[in-house]
Amino acid sequence: MTDQSLLDSDGRALPLPPDPLSPVPDEVERGLAAYRAGDVPQARALLAAIAGSGRTAVSGHAAMALAGIELGENGPGGSCRKWLEQVAAGEDPWLGPLAAVMLAPDFQSVTSLASDRVLLQSLAAQLGGDMEAARNGFEQAANAHKGNKTGDLASLLLGNLLLQSGDPAAALKPLHYARETCDGLFAGYAGYLEGHVLIGQGEKDEAGRVLSDAHSHSHPARGGSTGLHPWVAVRFGELLAGDPWLDVVWDQVDNSGVSVGTVVREPFESALYHAEVSHPALVNVGFHLFPYTAEFGPVHAGLERLRTWSDERYERGRRLVLALYEHVEDSRNEQKSRGWAELREKFDLPRPR
Repeated sequence: MTDQSLLDSDGRALPLPPDPLSPVPDEVERGLAAYRAGDVPQARALLAAIAGSGRTAVSGHAAMALAGIELGENGPGGSCRKWLEQVAAGEDPWLGPLAAVMLAPDFQSVTSLASDRVLLQSLAAQLGGDMEAARNGFEQAANAHKGNKTGDLASLLLGNLLLQSGDPAAALKPLHYARETCDGLFAGYAGYLEGHVLIGQGEKDEAGRVLSDAHSHSHPARGGSTGLHPWVAVRFGELLAGDPWLDVVWDQVDNSGVSVGTVVREPFESALYHAEVSHPALVNVGFHLFPYTAEFGPVHAGLERLRTWSDERYERGRRLVLALYEHVEDSRNEQKSRGWAELREKFDLPRPR
C-alpha cells in the first residue's frame, strides 16, 4: 500500500523537517567508554571493527569517534585524517560537515598555532564524549581570543557543540557572531548551522537568506571548500524545494528572470560539481530529477544508498523526491511519466497533487 504519510491533507508534499540530531549509537559509545577509562587499544579495536563494517550511520559514528581519539592522542594528521575523510564522504548531516571543515586548509592553518591547540583539545574531548570539557575549552578560547581568528572559530565550534547537545536557542548567539565575523569556510559552516536553527524556529525567510549567504561563502571560489560546499548546498536546496515561496526564491526570479525550478535546482547542481570530498546521496536525488528526460538511475541509486545508511536518511530522500515533484513533473513527457511511475512503485511513494 502506498505510503500517504508524506503528504498533507490536500495531497501536497510536506516540507522537509529540520535534520534531527544524530546521537552516538550504543555500540560506539561502548568504544568511547573504553577510551575514557584509559584503554586506548581496546577502544581503537572496537571502533575500527565498527567503522569498517559497512557504509552505515553506525560506521560513520565509529569513524568520527576514532578521529577524535587520534586527534587527542596524535594530532590532526595521519590516522585522524583518514577517519575524517570517511566521515566527510558519508551521509551524516552533522558529522559530515564538521569532518569536512576539519580537513580544510583554513581550519588546519588556524589550529596549527601553539596558542590555538586548545581548540583541537576541546574538539577531541567533544568527539570522545566529554561534552563538559569541550564546552569549557571552547568558551574559554572564545573569551580569551575574542576578535581574532581563534576566538571566531571557538565561537563557531561552541555553537556546533550546543546544537548537538540539544540546545539550539543557546547555539544561535555564537553561531550568529561567527557568521558575522568570519568569511569563506567558517562563515559557510556558521550559516549552515544557523540556518538549521532558524528553520526549527519557523523563521524560513531568514533561514533562506542565511543559507543563501552560506551557499556563496562555502563555495571553493569564495574561500570555502569542496568538502563543506555540498552539505550547505543540500540544506539550502531542501529548504527551497519544500517552500518555493520564500523571499530568496522570488528575489532571484524577479532579478534574474529565471524560473522557480531553476532557483531550486541550482544548489543541487552546484553540489554536484564540487563532490571531490563529500557527495551526499541527496545531491543525486535532487539534481537528476531536473533534466527534461530526467535521469532516474542516479535517483534510484541515491535512494538505495540512503536506505543502507539509515531509515531516517532514506525517509528524507523520499521526502525530497516528493518536494521536487511539482518543479519537475511533466505529464506531456511520456518517458518521464513512466520513470516517475517506476520510482513511485519501487520506493512506495504517493503521487502528489
